[in-house]
Amino acid sequence: MRSRFLLAGACASLAGLALPSSGPGVAFARTLDRRGAIRAALVQNPQVAAARAEEAAAQAQLRQVDAARAPMLTLDGGVGPSLVASLVPGTATQSIQDQYRNFRWSDLSAVFVGELRVIQPLYTFGKIALRGEAASHGLRARQAQTRMQRADVAFEVAQLYESCLYARDVERFLNEIDHWLDSTLQATQTKLVEGAGSVTDRDVLRLQSARALAAMGLNQARAGLAQARGGLAAYLGIPADEPLTFAEEDLVPVGRVPQTFAELGRLALGNRPEVVALREGQGALSALGRAEAAGLWPNLFLMAFVSAAYTPGRDWIQSRFVLDPLNHFAPGALLGFRWELQGNMAASRAAEQQAHADALARLGDWAGAGIPAQVRQAYEDVQRTEKDIAEGHQAIGQAKRWMVESSADYGVGLLDVREVSDAVQAYVTLRVGIFKARFDHNVAMAALSRATGTLDGDAEIFYLDRTPTEETTP
Repeated sequence: MRSRFLLAGACASLAGLALPSSGPGVAFARTLDRRGAIRAALVQNPQVAAARAEEAAAQAQLRQVDAARAPMLTLDGGVGPSLVASLVPGTATQSIQDQYRNFRWSDLSAVFVGELRVIQPLYTFGKIALRGEAASHGLRARQAQTRMQRADVAFEVAQLYESCLYARDVERFLNEIDHWLDSTLQATQTKLVEGAGSVTDRDVLRLQSARALAAMGLNQARAGLAQARGGLAAYLGIPADEPLTFAEEDLVPVGRVPQTFAELGRLALGNRPEVVALREGQGALSALGRAEAAGLWPNLFLMAFVSAAYTPGRDWIQSRFVLDPLNHFAPGALLGFRWELQGNMAASRAAEQQAHADALARLGDWAGAGIPAQVRQAYEDVQRTEKDIAEGHQAIGQAKRWMVESSADYGVGLLDVREVSDAVQAYVTLRVGIFKARFDHNVAMAALSRATGTLDGDAEIFYLDRTPTEETTP
């Protein structure tokens, strides 16, 4: 979600988010500042929480690989019906009764059966180790993706916060202009009624039109402020009807302006979570491909087992050659291997994972070119807005002097109202343009922090630098 505020004519045309505006107020207003808003959003925002949950899933996958190295235990047990059987005295090979001839219900007993197997993997030709390597890379990739989500949320909150300050300051200014225009309009109407000077109906119409334009700007500013506040409430997880106030008295440029572009490029390539996510994701898929290729080889294991069954009323067979499945105790151990092959399935799965790894490698190449471009865009926006603000201040002073002098001359009848309206239009346009330049500057600073990978954590440089840009507020 983003809010965009554009200047139209002499008014602020504020296009905000399509979010619910604040409802009825409550007793106390919450006071926010830039750092507090971003930190609060990063703590509780559901998007960040979802990214952390995906990170927890990656940690669980790594633990699953560790568990694959441990012995695997299988225990089977059961109870069911069985025939009683007694051995012929003096022999261990013949029974007194046939198995089912002359069957009687009293010949039935219960059999208790159990089997325990313990299988310890010895050597899997890298199947487990390579999957462990893939899981480790995957976890680091997920951690980087969490940082990416944090940066996205922080940037959105920064835009909304600066939008609130921008809309608030424009609303204040246009209220002042509206009061001044109202006073001038009343004085002009009085002169027209009294026939003083050269006042005409057109002069009244010109001032009424200016007031209408100011009213339109006020409506847009108020709507934009309500929408941006609604967006902040959504990101911060606070009630939509809770009023918000802002610690900053005015919208002023913030952050430390970088001196050179080269240092920014190096900082971005070393800090951007996208670079880490692509690199670790490629490593994970490459390791997974090698693990799939290892499926061409068998798994060696050591197995120990115990099989037991007990039937009351059934004699034990004392023979090493015959095992009674319903009355016995048989331990054992063996060294074995398991080999599963299905055509070229293993090679095909390996090729699939390697193709995914190659795709991430190509995206990494694109990131190497795209990230400096993002840094360049934010850097140039910062430099441009710095110049706009500096040049705008000088022009505002001149326009304000023009407006004051023309208003004074109009008051004594030396000028007509057109000179006054032209001066007011120039002053309002420049003043609102300065508000817009400050807003663009701060958003560009946030974009620069995001582009260099420093917005998602505790780094206090660029947008969150504690030293605001020096400026004299007109």
